[in-house]
Amino acid sequence: MRKFTTALISVAAAALAATSAQAAPGTVTSTANDYYSAQRNVPAGSTVVTFDTPQLPNGFSLQGGTIGTGSVWDPSVGNWKYVAPSGDSTNFLVTLPNASTTLTADKRFGYGSVGLNWGSIDTSNILDVLDIFGNVITSITGLNLLSNRSLLDFSTNRYVTYSLDPNSGQQIGGLRFTSPNNNGWSFEVDDIAFSNASPAAVPEPASIALFGAGLAGLVGVARRRRRQAA
Repeated sequence: MRKFTTALISVAAAALAATSAQAAPGTVTSTANDYYSAQRNVPAGSTVVTFDTPQLPNGFSLQGGTIGTGSVWDPSVGNWKYVAPSGDSTNFLVTLPNASTTLTADKRFGYGSVGLNWGSIDTSNILDVLDIFGNVITSITGLNLLSNRSLLDFSTNRYVTYSLDPNSGQQIGGLRFTSPNNNGWSFEVDDIAFSNASPAAVPEPASIALFGAGLAGLVGVARRRRRQAA
């Protein structure tokens, strides 16, 4: 009975999670951002994470990462430890090589789009857009945006946005930044704007019904086994 119960709960929970993790269509835009020309165009009412103070916007949280101010040279490897986004004299977020950083938005809301200043893009950088349940909606790599890379080329500093299709039923709930390489290149971003907020969605009725059906089945099996034992 215990094995059967555990299996049925697992199946129902997996179905619920799979429904929330369905891929959602969206649009990526990327524009060269020499000295932060693009960041001034964020939609009105956006929540912008600037990293300029220790306190993040209400309800937001950060796991991992380093807060940088200005570019830092690492003489031990003869390379930049990290490079400030073009023209950025304020604090910015750094994900060091072979590490990940997760920025989670206020769980009371979901968002329709997100934009950020992505500094000196490395082709190996991975930006995961997460839904409100922490599942990956889509992954954007540096290679998707640039076919080559040069620290001295301002075109590698770009303002990148991802916008969901309003009919997708999905909501953006956070971002994950990953720098999976051993070449000493970090992942630098700043001024992350979450836009088009709406109350966080609850699980879809079909998913709730499926989970409820699984629990009802458990109750029925338990009753039959009690009768047989009696």
